[in-house]
Amino acid sequence: MEKIKIAIVDDNKDLIRTMESYFDQHPEIEIIGTAVNGKLCLELLESTQPDVLLLDIIMPHLDGIAVLDNLQRDNKLKDIHVIMLTAFGQEDVMKQAVDLGASYFMLKPFEFERLVTQIKQVADKKGFVQESPVKNSPEKEALQNK
Repeated sequence: MEKIKIAIVDDNKDLIRTMESYFDQHPEIEIIGTAVNGKLCLELLESTQPDVLLLDIIMPHLDGIAVLDNLQRDNKLKDIHVIMLTAFGQEDVMKQAVDLGASYFMLKPFEFERLVTQIKQVADKKGFVQESPVKNSPEKEALQNK
């Protein structure tokens, strides 16, 4: 089975190191790059093509929403699956991220095993079932019920 290539973008360097350590225990997942802000994320994506991007919303220089906007305008990058990581569950921001193509949201703090499950679900890889977790997520349902 081919590895799922992921990139991690978060301004919390300790969280990145913790995720790197955790994903080392999962041979089906390969971290191909990390960045600590949105500008560095876009530079990273110029040279790498992850299957899944783990993207923080609130970061310096360029936030996660601006990164999503850039991804949607770039034909080479618009098919990357994005899991948003955030400590704030603001509905308007979540709706904007969904509109810009985010596949799923994980509120911090999150369980790492759940993150692995979501990575597998959104990865477009042979052997994994492609699902649309945002459509059935509690976050999306909450947005629809407003």
